[in-house]
Amino acid sequence: MARMTAARAAVEILKREGVDVAFGVPGAAINPFYAALKASGGISHTLARHVEGASHMAEGYTRTHPGNIGVCVGTSGPAGTDMITGLYSASGDSIPILCITGQAPTAVIHKEDFQAVDIASIARPVTKMAVTVLEAAQVPGVFQQAFHLMRSGRPGPVLIDLPIDVQTTEIEFDPDTYEPLPVYRPAATRAQIEKALGMLNAAERPLIVAGGGVVGADAGDLLVRFAELTGTPVVPTLMGWGVIPDDHELNAGMVGLQTSHRYGNATYLESDYVL
Repeated sequence: MARMTAARAAVEILKREGVDVAFGVPGAAINPFYAALKASGGISHTLARHVEGASHMAEGYTRTHPGNIGVCVGTSGPAGTDMITGLYSASGDSIPILCITGQAPTAVIHKEDFQAVDIASIARPVTKMAVTVLEAAQVPGVFQQAFHLMRSGRPGPVLIDLPIDVQTTEIEFDPDTYEPLPVYRPAATRAQIEKALGMLNAAERPLIVAGGGVVGADAGDLLVRFAELTGTPVVPTLMGWGVIPDDHELNAGMVGLQTSHRYGNATYLESDYVL
């Protein structure tokens, strides 16, 4: 076991979880984490001009790098509240991002200290987990659970709030023995798949509606192959736009009010089976 600050342990976990870039703005309450980020190496940092922008940058990074998780970093108080819009966007679109905020020392939390706010309570409705870590030794477990939750089931964002004294406290942690938790991904049974395919084959006007889950799984090519093998038209949602080329003969257009094509709506309304 090695002794290191909790901030350094957090950085080492980020690297073990595959994080190679972070977006953020330094500030007093998060500077120990930034010092650990610099000392450890291995993670590049992109300086944002605004912390809300950093949260959107993290979301965009996740979208363009399937399997990775965008990370944004900011100081206490207003940095955390600025992240809420990015967290809300990521939550609504099932995009895993990790927001890390600094916090006032544990002894003055809830005592109207400078830039101290209960950011965990504010962020909880738009995250899969939002927590202020009050014990330094709990930092590795909290980060491990965060990555597990972000990737499992319906993906989504997490916020971890780190008081400055927690960041600087030394703990025992061995990065070489750290292992990410297994990711839980629901899967259809063979019987369920056979029933779905049987209904598809029996339909006269079947249709595939492809959403953001196809993008998140980096499965666009597989979707196109499946559509071609079965000869089934595809309607991409706005989140799934791009999984099948716009000029592909099986692209049936988009449906709805704001994004629809007349032929997309007509194809959808006339279908007798939607997968």
